[in-house]
Amino acid sequence: MIEKDVVIIGAGSTGLAIAYYLSKHGVRDVTVLEKGYVGSGSTGRCGTGIRAQFADEPTIRMMKRSEENWKKLGEEIGFDFRQTGYLYLLYTEEEIEQYRKMKELQNSLGVPTEILSPAEAEELCNLIDTSEVKAASYNPEDGKAHPFEVTTGFKKYFQEGEVELKEQREVTGIELENGGKCKIVKTTGENYRTEVLVNAAGGWARNVGEMMGLEIPVTPYRHQAIITEPFKPGSIEPMIISMKHEDAYLTQTERGGIIGGAGTPEDEPPTYEMRETLSFEERASKVFSTIIPGLRHARILRHWAGYYAMSPDGNPMLGEYKIPGHYLAAGFSGHGYMMAPSVGEGLAKVIKGGRTDLPIDYYDPDRIDRGELREEAVQMG
Repeated sequence: MIEKDVVIIGAGSTGLAIAYYLSKHGVRDVTVLEKGYVGSGSTGRCGTGIRAQFADEPTIRMMKRSEENWKKLGEEIGFDFRQTGYLYLLYTEEEIEQYRKMKELQNSLGVPTEILSPAEAEELCNLIDTSEVKAASYNPEDGKAHPFEVTTGFKKYFQEGEVELKEQREVTGIELENGGKCKIVKTTGENYRTEVLVNAAGGWARNVGEMMGLEIPVTPYRHQAIITEPFKPGSIEPMIISMKHEDAYLTQTERGGIIGGAGTPEDEPPTYEMRETLSFEERASKVFSTIIPGLRHARILRHWAGYYAMSPDGNPMLGEYKIPGHYLAAGFSGHGYMMAPSVGEGLAKVIKGGRTDLPIDYYDPDRIDRGELREEAVQMG
């Protein structure tokens, strides 16, 4: 039995960021357990995007800090946070009014969002069909980071420091002692005893909770994405969003491929199934070529599926939950990758027994039991 100050289950962006910031606050005896490899869940399957264009103050504040932290992390652990912007295409007066109100709130919190004309949107990407576009919402500080570069950067950082990262270490059971104060975490390798357990297992957070007799309301839904053959680099710099066209998003990688996704059909049930579907390729091809006609003849090189780990109100569940020393960081509903640095910073301070200026309390996981659901965050895909 190995004694640990903190055990974190899940080596996606959230678990890695929490471990990183705990180490920065002087907590050295931290182990991160991952049943696969770093980023093998949602993180390694995401669309790379990072944005502060949200509609509610707490999430805007979290994401403004996240973008600041993304820059610092990139410099320290070795990846590129490319601030190429997010561009929302708006097609109706109702959309323009909605995003204008969002822009005013974002501006009041230090996020420099602008409402652009169709001509100004074309200056950012002249491939967009703006014939029906009436305006666009643009924040130049939003951007993207390659998830494999990010997870590899964290892994190398931990190898050179004191955080222990254990891949291929599936958690098989959790025993509670002393009223839950002590947790015995059983794995396919070593077993661990700890007073602080962080459940950052994404779509599997519910399964981890069941090992402790908890019902955690996090449900996985399949989300699919594609990447095309390379185009001239720099052709599509911002992340382009069209909520009108099936909540589609697309952008370009540094190597030139167009990466993107579209909304999950409403009738698709929760699942851990990660198989791709031809119907998604058909839908994605249609909406991408509607937004950017030049993609009509683009060849799809790769198609994959991940999942959105959904909470009942589409917001994360962050904080101590049900059992002393059990911290939940799950239910991000499609926003976990981008929010990870601020979640890591805030939760690390809370776990250490301190205070944070971030609105972690807004995402109190007990709100679900109290029936205090939050406003659903703006979500594409």
